[in-house]
Amino acid sequence: MPGSILVGHPCDEYICTHEHSGGDECLSFHLAAELVDAIGYRAEIWRTICVPPLPQLMVLAELGQAAAEGWSEVGLDEVGMMLAARFVESLSGVQRRLREVRAGDRRRAVEAARWIDANSHEPIDLECAAREFGLSPFHFLRLFAKVLGVTPHQYLIRSRLRRAARLLADDTGPITAIALEVGFSDLSNFVRTFHRAAGMSPRRFRATAKGNHRILEDRLHYD
Repeated sequence: MPGSILVGHPCDEYICTHEHSGGDECLSFHLAAELVDAIGYRAEIWRTICVPPLPQLMVLAELGQAAAEGWSEVGLDEVGMMLAARFVESLSGVQRRLREVRAGDRRRAVEAARWIDANSHEPIDLECAAREFGLSPFHFLRLFAKVLGVTPHQYLIRSRLRRAARLLADDTGPITAIALEVGFSDLSNFVRTFHRAAGMSPRRFRATAKGNHRILEDRLHYD
């Protein structure tokens, strides 16, 4: 049924016995054994085959769908880890808490943020960022979000947007070139993400930065 979760395991086979209606959507995550070990909990929880629609899981699944379609700043790999952790918490009834953040952990998270910012024009995923700082992706995600209040992918996107805004204000090059230079893989994703953040398209932002204050005045008046 909509909102339910099927948990599969290597070498297991599953047969869908219901008839699919038009527009069915399925979102699938593959969890590495290392991630399962990092999340922990009793092994029998991971052997649960089917989970009914639970609100705390459904909302994360919808966030994953939005990430898969490019409508969220949260990374799809990050959503998968959040969903897996929330799954075992929901079934065990025990909410896992992050240990108290120590000064060394805080410094490591800040250093990670600076590293992401310096390399934001390159392809960066959660695994490679975690490896850079000697942590598992799961613990890196939890520590980074705890210290900085955003996920690594959210910080990455915002670093790219900040750099793009600077280039739009200072440069006269094509917007497509700017999108690629700061790390976006295609123009449509860049335009959509920039508009969501700035409230205007990159083209209108550039016009405002170049002195067309009428655009900004119209917007302020409209708001």
